[in-house]
Amino acid sequence: MSAERSIIVGLGVTGYSCLAHLHGRTPLLVVDTRAAPPFLEAAQRDFPDVEIICGAIDADLLVDAARILVSPGIALDSCLLRKARAQGVPLESDIGLFLDSVDAPVIGITGTNGKSTVTALAGHLLSEVGAIAGVGGNIGHPALALLQTPCDRYVLELSSFQLERLGAQHLDVAVLLNVSPDHLDRYPDFDAYARSKQRIFVESRVAIFNRHDPRTVPPEATRAQVSIGLDAPDEGHWGVCKQGGSAYLCYGRERLISVDRLRLRGRHNQLNALAALAIVRASGFDAMASLDALAAFEGLEHRCQTVVEYDGVTYVNDSKATNPGAAVAALDGLAEERPHILLIAGGDAKGASLDALGRAVSGRVKHALLLGRDADRLADVLSPAVAVTRVEDLREAVQIARREAVAGDVVLLSPACASLDMFDNFEARGRTFVMEVRRELGL
Repeated sequence: MSAERSIIVGLGVTGYSCLAHLHGRTPLLVVDTRAAPPFLEAAQRDFPDVEIICGAIDADLLVDAARILVSPGIALDSCLLRKARAQGVPLESDIGLFLDSVDAPVIGITGTNGKSTVTALAGHLLSEVGAIAGVGGNIGHPALALLQTPCDRYVLELSSFQLERLGAQHLDVAVLLNVSPDHLDRYPDFDAYARSKQRIFVESRVAIFNRHDPRTVPPEATRAQVSIGLDAPDEGHWGVCKQGGSAYLCYGRERLISVDRLRLRGRHNQLNALAALAIVRASGFDAMASLDALAAFEGLEHRCQTVVEYDGVTYVNDSKATNPGAAVAALDGLAEERPHILLIAGGDAKGASLDALGRAVSGRVKHALLLGRDADRLADVLSPAVAVTRVEDLREAVQIARREAVAGDVVLLSPACASLDMFDNFEARGRTFVMEVRRELGL
């Protein structure tokens, strides 16, 4: 095989975007250990001249590559890549290709939780103040697909897996929202996961971080640092100020907008809103001009999404809460307004500690309905603080929740776990919850 050939490992949405971007620019080979990866048919149809190998892959095949484009779902220490890494073959990513291909400023957003909301919101606000903003990465369109439409700003959600492969290319604005244990089935420990998140700050012009979370603080060498928080901020930073019994998003001492105007509910979403405003300002635009758009933004599906209010009970779909930190954030946010919550949780905890969730339910959750692979682990942790019931599926959980809920309560699906033990993805879990709520209520 020619040593000039680039090899793309993985033929999902990211691998296909790399194939489309590199086709005609360099000799290519695509490999995937799955017999029928999701974009196989599309790749064979659109690029019939490119060799694609699926199924069992000989690791020696990768050793002679000029470079390897690794999809984010494949661990860098996988057996397939180990030999090539030892031989010094460069391992690259779609994000690296993207950053090498654009001249416009790129904004990168990461965090264990909230990054999709902030990415979508920042893109929305930038568009409202006059920017031509392309939004994608780990949400919506893959980064390389954004190159098809010229933009003057790009807003990318970046996962820890994507950041692992980030080279020396710099981001104009880098945002790290929070870091809590997640993906511990992929990383050797929490510190390794946190280090992958910190990579977003490498060579960034502006670093935006959460001053309440020490693991988000950028290295001292970062050129400009801007913080967000839920307390009153210092000059040049963002936070929440209180006056006359009302709370306001603030920049320094300047009050911007009452939190009561926001359709995004919960304290965690106040932080998300502050991050988006900080991005707008760091990008050279007037954040004040985006406040009406911020107030009207309703959030993303499956992320603390109100399904319906019926007989005074609010049903909330937070299926995207695939780790304990996300569920804790939802409880923190909702408990301010509705202290009586019936929590539906469970799935695959991916080895994460559940202790923080055990503390968060106390005084807020009246009953926890638990399902999935780690229901017993959750029950052990939560039962000292709240009543727990193991259920077979979401239908049973919703039926019990409806029987027990009274006006003023919230029925909250916030699983604190991944969904793959019972569903294809968190979206399917969320859709099932919505369907069961509507069925149970006769809507």
